[in-house]
Amino acid sequence: MNQYADALLRAGVAGTNTSHGAENNLLKIRRLLEGEPSQTFGMEALLASVGFDEAYEAVTLQTGHPPDAEETEGRGCIDPARTAAGLVEAGERVRAVAESGGSFVFATGHPGALLSYYLGLAAWVEELGGEELTARTPARYVKNSILDWVGPVGTLGNGASLWHTHDAGPMRDLLRELDGVDLVVADHGFAGAAVAAGIPTVAIMDTNDPALAVVARRGADLTVVPMDDNRPLNSYASALEVLTGKP
Repeated sequence: MNQYADALLRAGVAGTNTSHGAENNLLKIRRLLEGEPSQTFGMEALLASVGFDEAYEAVTLQTGHPPDAEETEGRGCIDPARTAAGLVEAGERVRAVAESGGSFVFATGHPGALLSYYLGLAAWVEELGGEELTARTPARYVKNSILDWVGPVGTLGNGASLWHTHDAGPMRDLLRELDGVDLVVADHGFAGAAVAAGIPTVAIMDTNDPALAVVARRGADLTVVPMDDNRPLNSYASALEVLTGKP
């Protein structure tokens, strides 16, 4: 596990120089407590009565550092050993479902950073015998976008650009179009809507995504990968290698 952690640290997807510092992390906890939809990720019922201490401790548990810990001003901390452990657990879960011929949905609210990661993971699932599901939805979302697909990976776009989003609506609508899903692999509201629907989920969680940490601690069927979700696309090659076990 140490060699995995070292590789993730070198890639910059974990460590003490991650994208969101104390101010942003604590702000997102406060907005979660206020019930802001961009922070609840569609899991309002699962987050009932959440308090500051619970959210703070849940993020600390997942990332290995309190959300207000900083070694560099304005930069957060994720223990790379926690990231490695989350990726290994996620890989075991994905492999088990794929080798049994199970069905997957892949989606990201962070296409500018994570698209290559999800495409690589989807390719691995196909090799193992898993089924990748896609479907169109009738609704329009942020910036008049639609649920679009890059291969088997869902994201929001307008035909020219892909959008960052926390919205749970696209996944909620997608699940209405599909007959059944064995595992969702996603982030932000795409992951939250799946968790809220009771679908087993693997999700990337950054330091400022407290909702995912809270529901995982409360026992949701959710495997969390604590990882910076704002790095350049190629930064996630090491994460994919750890998850798939294919260096």
